[in-house]
Amino acid sequence: MRIVVAGGGVVGLWIAMELAAAGAEVVVADRGTPAGVAAPVSAGWVVPLLSAPLSGPGVLLRAAERLARGRASFAVRPALSPALPRWALAFLRSGSARAHRDGSRALLELGVPAVAGFEKLCRTHPFELHRTGLLIAARSPHGVAEAAELVEDARAAGYTGPVTTLDGARARALEPALGERVAGAVHAGDELHVRPEQLLDALATAAGERGVEIRRDAPVLGVERSGHGRWRVATARGALEADRVVITAGVWSADLLAGLGVPVPLLPGAGYSLTSAGTGTRPRHALKLLEDNVAISPFDGEVRVAGMFELAAGPRPPVPRRMRHVVRMALPYLRDWRPSRARVGYGLRPATPDSLPLIGPVPGREGVYAATGHGMLGLTLAPGTAEHLAPLVLGGPVPPVLEPFSLTRRSAARRG
Repeated sequence: MRIVVAGGGVVGLWIAMELAAAGAEVVVADRGTPAGVAAPVSAGWVVPLLSAPLSGPGVLLRAAERLARGRASFAVRPALSPALPRWALAFLRSGSARAHRDGSRALLELGVPAVAGFEKLCRTHPFELHRTGLLIAARSPHGVAEAAELVEDARAAGYTGPVTTLDGARARALEPALGERVAGAVHAGDELHVRPEQLLDALATAAGERGVEIRRDAPVLGVERSGHGRWRVATARGALEADRVVITAGVWSADLLAGLGVPVPLLPGAGYSLTSAGTGTRPRHALKLLEDNVAISPFDGEVRVAGMFELAAGPRPPVPRRMRHVVRMALPYLRDWRPSRARVGYGLRPATPDSLPLIGPVPGREGVYAATGHGMLGLTLAPGTAEHLAPLVLGGPVPPVLEPFSLTRRSAARRG
């Protein structure tokens, strides 16, 4: 069976590996790494603990409070997307307590294989991987309580990893890079983070060793029927024939699905990052700065600061003030680390209104499947997505774990 995977990011490469391991002939058609690709500039977190949907009870109130204080971690470019109003309405509808609870359980179950999957890959194809856990730091007692509530919600959804709550002094003893203004923290010991640029290289090498053909600089332009139950995949480097097609093209998946007559509520959400050796006390742990929703990842010799969720953004130059805003929010948590000679990154993440990815058969298009819309959880959900989707692509039934992510669910189905 010949399968074309449209998109060579973390999700696409992991799926390609699983399909090749099962004996399929696999070709990955990928656009390469132009401006706007998210994974290489991301924080590199593998964090099942944080796999709850963005929408939920109290989210809008907290967002309004942060906006009023001038410390909002989100922005919107409404002029760039006429689909934004419909997406926003679906986001609001998905914010009930029940929807949030069910979504958290579904995402956590899909993320179960994540940590073990990355550790297994790293043993055979080494890349920078840090097992220091995730430290959620807060600058107020209210923030510490919010972090504890986040853990309680994850526990209710089935999270079983070890978690320790620390006061300010104990948090600084564990992580000397934290400053005196930190009131406390929660340490989740099972979470890890990776250098995403190295991870992509490791995945490509591992996939190639399993016989996967990877075509770079070959963005998929469209998918159409070829006759005899097959599909023709048009790329910038020529057409590919396939028995099955898996669309894993990130934010560009929306256009490919629309071309098949299956529009989906998928909008680009941009994130910013800054990578620098910096000066001062370098963090040892991945840090989530709770009140301001900033991520910090220490790598070998450098630190990456990431943040901002800029909805309805596009593949255009980043807005410099956005990154300055992220850094300004991060510094009050830190003792004395400051960036210097920094590299700024900008990447687009495919976002669905209910924060659940789109995984499974494309309705009415037998032989075509999708795996997109993972938002900020691409790394965390990639191993589970591949593990459960590959058998389906090869002819198996839809596994129960994938049912919440169907393209025909209420929040994903749209009339053309």
